Amino acid sequence: MKTRLLAVLAVLALAPSCAVDSNWYLMDSGYSINPVPGDDLGYAVEIHRSQLKQLGGEVNSAAVNLFVAERLKWHGMCLSGWQPLPCVADGSCVLQTARSVTLPGRCFVP
Repeated sequence: MKTRLLAVLAVLALAPSCAVDSNWYLMDSGYSINPVPGDDLGYAVEIHRSQLKQLGGEVNSAAVNLFVAERLKWHGMCLSGWQPLPCVADGSCVLQTARSVTLPGRCFVP
């Protein structure tokens, strides 16, 4: 029983490193998805700078919007589509760091 409990605890300890919202996932896959607290339809999608460069480098491009929408669907989120918040257009809510750019958005409601 003790061995089984230790195995379960080990799996739970490692699970966050495999999550969609982890730093390892960002580095490995080029993006990370984080739900917005208090907004069931809101997500902040962090895109690694190298991935953004491959998509043309412009956060307001159709290529970036398609990339985000596809990744959300892959993970069972925003199946009806995704739209960046209006403040992304002027960059006022885009979080930029040396390694990534984070775009806030919401799922479409069918």
